[in-house]
Amino acid sequence: MVTQVPYEELTSVEQSLVEHVGRGEWLDLAAGDQAVDEAAMRSWGESRRCRASVIRDILRGRLAVDIDPHGVRLRGARIIGQLDLENLITDVWLELEDCLLEEGVVARDARLPGLWLTRCQIEHPAEPPFDGSALSCGMLGLTGARIIGHTDAGAVELLAAHVSSRLDCTEMKLCNDSGPALDANSLQVGQNMRLSGEFTGIGAGGAVCLLGAQIGGHLLFDGAQLRNDSGPALLAESLLVGQHLFLRWFTATGGGQGAAVNLKGAQIGGAFQFAPERLEHKDDSRRRLAADGLTYAGVPGRISPEDWRELLREGTPEYAAQPYQQLAAGCRALGDDRQARQTLIAQRDDQLARAPTRWAERWWGRITKVTLGYGYQPWRALWFLAVVVALSCVLAVVLGSHGALAQSSLTATPGRSCTLVQQVSVGLDLNLPVGTSVARSACDLTRYSSSVTAAWLSTVGWILRLLAWVFAALFIAGFTSAVRKT
Repeated sequence: MVTQVPYEELTSVEQSLVEHVGRGEWLDLAAGDQAVDEAAMRSWGESRRCRASVIRDILRGRLAVDIDPHGVRLRGARIIGQLDLENLITDVWLELEDCLLEEGVVARDARLPGLWLTRCQIEHPAEPPFDGSALSCGMLGLTGARIIGHTDAGAVELLAAHVSSRLDCTEMKLCNDSGPALDANSLQVGQNMRLSGEFTGIGAGGAVCLLGAQIGGHLLFDGAQLRNDSGPALLAESLLVGQHLFLRWFTATGGGQGAAVNLKGAQIGGAFQFAPERLEHKDDSRRRLAADGLTYAGVPGRISPEDWRELLREGTPEYAAQPYQQLAAGCRALGDDRQARQTLIAQRDDQLARAPTRWAERWWGRITKVTLGYGYQPWRALWFLAVVVALSCVLAVVLGSHGALAQSSLTATPGRSCTLVQQVSVGLDLNLPVGTSVARSACDLTRYSSSVTAAWLSTVGWILRLLAWVFAALFIAGFTSAVRKT
């Protein structure tokens, strides 16, 4: 049980804080200090100490009757005891700057208009240093905070917390040697959420956990460095972002069985910008990203479609069609049909390489890739058909000049060598899928032809005719999308 501290028992620092709260002023105990660091904080004596219970009583309106709307604003203090805000319902703002909280902050189920902890050192030997599970807050800021945890739970716990305005976790150093750094599963933020600084955790839960979180505005990882050598650096499955997701100048290092960055099923209402400075997995380079089910508007920004396709192919743990389909749809919406086709071709490549397929499908896939680009480049079949036509004509001219062809009985000089035009016409007739040329009736494989060369031309002609039919059929199938598989 937390009991009220009588006013007459307050220290001079605590009495001064009450007076400053009434006037809406900062109580700056570090005024004149050139630097406030961890070493300096731990050396602070009685002149810089304030009991956590006194801050709680002020927030409850039990020590300061007429509290200024600016609320409690304290800088450069060593907070004695755990700052217990659990179940507290208050209209008073709390701002702490450059303060040392050696026994952490508990704000479970609290209802606060705003809580801002700037450049504070927050720690606890056995519990989460900052426990804000189910906290309801207008604004929450941990800017520049240094938070060290030694617990299986998160060093900062924001499970099912609700921040109606914005959440600012910038320039932080957040470390937990036994669990996640930031555990914010099912967090709800009405406007923007921003993270930057160092986030180091351990275990399968991830360094930063945003599983099922809902962010109404933008979510920005601006220069954030995430590290978890035994699990995900960022676990954000089923994340909902109303506007844009920015992963800019983003460093993420993961390990273990999970992907370094897990965005499975995340839904981004606006743009998705993904420009990692370094995205790596300590054990398996194919576990750098999990993106199956990730949706966003347009195409990923700050990363080219080529690099995004390479990451999907070389940096994901398993084949998934949806990320390729999402990228292709975005390219198509922008009018870039070439990139859309390249993406769908890359998808089919990845499917044949990593998805379980029968040998017949793999062979058919190889054939359709070379001849049709899996149906997305049917013009390839026309090139092969043109090559067959040219080869037939060359063959007819060469073998025809060596006696394989002769003028027919319909001409005035049967048995004589065919002209060049007649030989080319025979070459066309040997492989074109339909029709015959007018010159064909005057030049053919006749009894006057040399049996050996005529046999060669006849045999090879049937083969070339078959190939011509095949390539013509493939072109039609590719043109009508009959061979495409998505």
